[in-house]
Amino acid sequence: AEYPVRRKLLNIWNLLGVNGVYLASYLSQYNIKTKIINNFDSDWDLLCSAYKACKKPPLVGISTTFYLSYREVRRIIKKIHNIFPDVNIAIGGAFTNEQFISKNIQSFEKPMRKYGVDYVFHAFNSESDLKDLILKRKNNLNINEFYNMVYIEDGKYKTTPVRFNSPVLDETPVLWEQIDIPLNGHTVQMRTSSGCPFACTFCSYPKTAKTFKVMSCAVVEKHINALLNIHDIDKIIFIDDTFNAVKSRFKDMCHMFSKYDFEWFSFLRVQFVDEETVRLMKESGCKAVYLGIESANEVVLKNMNKKATPDQFMRGIKLLKKYDIASVAAFIIGFPGETEKSIDNNIEFIETSGIDFYTLKEFYYMQHTSVYERRNEFGLSGIGSKWEHSTMDYMTAYNMKIKMFQSIKNSVFIDADTSLWYIAYLFDQGYSIDNISRIQKEINSIILSQYEGIYDDHPAMENLKHLVSV
Repeated sequence: AEYPVRRKLLNIWNLLGVNGVYLASYLSQYNIKTKIINNFDSDWDLLCSAYKACKKPPLVGISTTFYLSYREVRRIIKKIHNIFPDVNIAIGGAFTNEQFISKNIQSFEKPMRKYGVDYVFHAFNSESDLKDLILKRKNNLNINEFYNMVYIEDGKYKTTPVRFNSPVLDETPVLWEQIDIPLNGHTVQMRTSSGCPFACTFCSYPKTAKTFKVMSCAVVEKHINALLNIHDIDKIIFIDDTFNAVKSRFKDMCHMFSKYDFEWFSFLRVQFVDEETVRLMKESGCKAVYLGIESANEVVLKNMNKKATPDQFMRGIKLLKKYDIASVAAFIIGFPGETEKSIDNNIEFIETSGIDFYTLKEFYYMQHTSVYERRNEFGLSGIGSKWEHSTMDYMTAYNMKIKMFQSIKNSVFIDADTSLWYIAYLFDQGYSIDNISRIQKEINSIILSQYEGIYDDHPAMENLKHLVSV
């Protein structure tokens, strides 16, 4: 399809991402002009137009937030350099930060030379480092006098000093009206905090983010007011990892949200909610939340350092159900302590709790997590997606995931990587939560048949055509 047509297709990646918009807002205060390319495969024509409008070859930045390897970076750069060989490429984000932590600063040289990357930003919160590079390039200044970057210059691989950057939150300028936002719907994403005050042993975020910092409610309101003044925006996804970590602040924000006419989605620590909080969420426009349940087994939760119990999760989910707020519950399969019994605990919990949607993902073992420090205690070996420990290995975890998918009837499985964004995107496109559930049930029925070796035409295809066209 032509690119303008692609932007109108049902495609989760057409949902406006947060990284480009946030960076464009931050950089605009320094009179740095940007063009946001939201979905490379839908917006290629916009990138071409932006290149032609530049007086000199632009710097193209690639966010690696959703990447686990250089594969996509290679594909994107190859297409760009085939048409625009004089473009400089900078990459940064979660993948480059993970590579820096788990390997070393010299590990970037080989892929940079192989794929044509000019600059790599490897720090967390690296927007100020990118700003420094752009301004120094713009003014033809020496670029070796700042931080958190590796680059290739005159054929030589060079590094700059490393330092930690504090997150930019209250200091983020309210300049939304100055940004050319490539809106393909009515939804934007917003961050009101950085880091996480918890220390789950499977998660690298507390170590990479280091600090937990929140934006003041007054500044949050300024951003919301500015966003809602932009034509057609009436939905917000709050991407904070722990949106309600500070309970009093969360209630204050719900009160503030009630002053405006918009609907919202967020991540939620459901063990912290009470009836007053959930009522405020409902009254302020909350449609759905993502819950990091991870496990319904006491032993596994203790090993994860979740500091929550299945009973606390159950109580919170019942309140969400009472106030008709949809829930997406995430489960990690195969963490140390996982057994067939704990899998059965998960199945029973999902079947009886009232969860609307659930996701399943096998444990992913990383060196920069605290479970790595306890590897001898758990008999844990391997790395990444291939591991084993004293109670399970990665292949058994995969089979347990399939068992759960085939067994659960009272909740709807959705993809773990898109999860809440999938719900919010389809809702943005005009589908009710009930319709989204019905669509996904039909998709799941096809997947179940294929697991059983049935690949013929499935009656669900006709049902999907009807549901999607509603």
